[in-house]
This record gives sequence, structure tokens and C-alpha cells, in this order.
Amino acid sequence: MTNAPLFTVFTPTYNRAHTLHRVYDSLRAQTLRDFEWLVVDDGSTDNTAALIVDWAKSADFSIRYFKQDHSGKHFAHNLAVREARGQMFVPLDSDDACLPRALERMLYWWNTIPSDQQSGFCGVTGLAVDQYGKLVGDRFPSEPLDASMRELRYVHHVMGEKGTCKLTEILRHYPFPEVAHGHYLPEGIVWLDIARRFKSRAVNEVFRVYYVDDDEISVTVSKKKSFGAHALGRWYFYVWLLNNDLGYFFRSPITFLKAAIMLPVVAHFSHRSFRSTILSLESYWARALVVLVLPLAALLYAVNKARSPTTKLKQKYLHSQ
Repeated sequence: MTNAPLFTVFTPTYNRAHTLHRVYDSLRAQTLRDFEWLVVDDGSTDNTAALIVDWAKSADFSIRYFKQDHSGKHFAHNLAVREARGQMFVPLDSDDACLPRALERMLYWWNTIPSDQQSGFCGVTGLAVDQYGKLVGDRFPSEPLDASMRELRYVHHVMGEKGTCKLTEILRHYPFPEVAHGHYLPEGIVWLDIARRFKSRAVNEVFRVYYVDDDEISVTVSKKKSFGAHALGRWYFYVWLLNNDLGYFFRSPITFLKAAIMLPVVAHFSHRSFRSTILSLESYWARALVVLVLPLAALLYAVNKARSPTTKLKQKYLHSQ
């Protein structure tokens, strides 16, 4: 494609007009200018569209805006990958930012991979810090570390937020399954699938700023504790994980025990029967693991149900003040 940019920076957004300036300002400050900003609006009802139109008039880089019905971040991602013109694809959330040299340094680290080996790599992975400069997530045990996401997660136990770029052409071969419409679908369902064939060059260099907003912490925590929140998306992810990565059980048992315990719980909240859930698991070992930990799943559900009336009563009291 003639005049195609080197990078596509992709931002999915939903009613985040009040934080989008973080992305925009950080892109204006980039030392490498060969990029486009592709924004996919997931059905916002605020002034997001007007804001993007206004910025596009004065920005010295291409801004492309797409709007879809509220479907979920994974649908927005698929649209962005289809429309991206850049060779490299950089996801950057609508409340985050990147360091001024982020794109420049991503390109630098990509070019350190020998050209005859690049076909085995999907991109570059770096670190993230919060707005106060504190590291968010784990450092890599060495630099550069050439490893797949499966190795990073199950073998090296590196967890937490990261800043990444991936080859757009590879992403086009690994779209998110368009299920759980309107729900959150954990991104590992694609990143771990890509890791079957491709490695990433991981470096202990900060690319991304992951904002922690004090006024949203309580909301985020409550959603994480709520088993019903995005239950359908989580059901699809746990099924996928147990069907595809259970071979790493002894490398990372907690990951798979959690998935097995949570699967019947989120199945209940997403109105999936236990029978259909068991039948969705392809191996005897995955089914056996879920059945084995079923008492723990039942206990977890019972504890959550017992706490719910107290939580609802407390919320009602607070709202009445």
C-alpha cells in the first residue's frame, strides 16, 4: 500500500471523551511520526465524535474514526485490524498514554531481531507504569527475552500490564471470536493463540502509561469481585483455556485451577447449563479437573450469594444519603 504508515495506533473507546486527550497528547509528542491513529467508538453517547473531528483538523498525523453499535472491545479490535494501514499495530486504551519515544523504541527493538528470524516473531513487548511512574506488572527476567506469551505467562510467570506492538498481518489471521456480544472477552484468548506459532521480543523498557484513576478504583474492584460481570465472555475464555493450554498445568497450576473453579460459576451467571459446559470441554482431563474442583466452585458461589444481600443493603443505604 503506497504511503502506508509504519504504525497503526488503535484506541477502542466507549464514553471516554474525558480521558481521550491522554492518548492524543502522547501521540502528538511522539518522536517517530510515521503512524496513524485509528479510533473505534463502541457506541459512545458522549461528545467523543466531536472531539475526534476537532483534533483531526489540526493534527499533523492521520486520525481515522469509526463508530459501531455497542458490541465490546473485541469487536472493535477486529474492525481496527481490518482497517489498519500500518505494518505494526499498537493497542492503546482510551484512558492511557505512551511515552514520547515509545514508537521509536518499539521499532528499534524490532530491528534488533535478525531479519532471517523475524518470521518467527509477532512483535515487541515492553513494560507499563502508572501516571506516578510506578511499575504496573512484572519485569522480564532478562533483556531481551525472546519468548511466546505462553512461555512468559506459564514458565516465567510474568504478569500484569504491558505495552506492545504486533505485526498487523499476523493479527489479521487471528481475529477475536465474535461471541459474547456486549460483554468483555479476555484478550488472552487471542494473544495465547498467537503464541502457538510466534514469539515476542520482550524488553524491560517502558512504553505505556497505565492510568490508575482514584475515582474509578472502587468501581473496578467491585466489577472484578462480581461473578456476574461479563460472565459470558469469561465463560468462553475459561473453556478456551482449558481446551488449549492445559498441557501447562504443572508449570502454572493456579491458573488452571482458577479456571476450573470459576467455569461452573460463570456458566451459572451466563445461563449455561453445567452439562453443556462439560460437553464444551474437549479432553477427559479438562472435564475431570472441573468435576474434581466442583465442591470449591459451589462453596465460592455460596459465599458470594451470602454476601450479596449485605452488599446490596449497604449500597442502598449509601445511595439514600
